[in-house]
This record gives sequence, C-alpha cells and structure tokens, in this order.
Amino acid sequence: MYNKNMKKFIFVFLFLSPLITLALDDRSGNLPPRDPALGPSSISYKIDIPPPLKFCENKADCTLPKLITVLIDSIVIPIGSVIAVLMIMYAGFLYVTARGDPTRIKEAHDALLYAIIGAAILLGAKLLAAAIEGTITQLK
Repeated sequence: MYNKNMKKFIFVFLFLSPLITLALDDRSGNLPPRDPALGPSSISYKIDIPPPLKFCENKADCTLPKLITVLIDSIVIPIGSVIAVLMIMYAGFLYVTARGDPTRIKEAHDALLYAIIGAAILLGAKLLAAAIEGTITQLK
C-alpha cells in the first residue's frame, strides 16, 4: 500500500518536524536581548541535572555498600515485588484454567513454585546485601 519513500516521509513528518519546530521556537524568554546587526552570538546555558539516586550527602558517605543498599531498596524490591505478585496471580490463573488436566496442573504448580522461590530470593536480597557489605568492609 505504502512504498518505502512514503513511510520515510510519514516518519519524518510525524516525529521529526515537531522536534525541529520546538528547537527553533523559544517561547521561554530565556534568550538575552541582542542586536540583530551583530549576527549570531554564542550563548551558554548552565544545565544542572540532579542525580537519579541520592545516596550520599558528602564524598565520604559515597561507598559501594551504600550504593548497593540504595539500589536494592529503591529499585529491586519494588519492581520485584510487583513481578512476584503478578507471577503468583498468573499461577492461580493457570490452576483455574487447568480443568483437571494433569499436565496443565503440573505447569501451574511449577509456576507457583518458581514464583514463591523468586519472592523468597527477593526477601533475602536485603540479607544478601548486608553479607556483601560485611565482606567488602572486611576486605578494606
């Protein structure tokens, strides 16, 4: 229906033209006034990007064990908990739809078993982080 050139045109039109338009149009008022007779001028802006994980207040507090603890507390446990709950719900769905078929019941049982093992590992992640932290501090 569409040829290759038409697909490229649609891609450029839909995705790149708004970016080009936004790049050329500055409505924020951040540009300083300048004399148009002077031609283009160089303007520098300071962009401050905050770190995504704030795990240390000073340089002495920034350690690898602290980073591992923050990663586990703020990323691994929340995402893993949602996945574990969804997998347990999926295993329940498999049990309901098995309708007495022994192979499908075995599949549902295995899914539930693996979901519970994953949840146990997730709950033990904090303990594993503490063990790793103890090992690293002993190596110093």
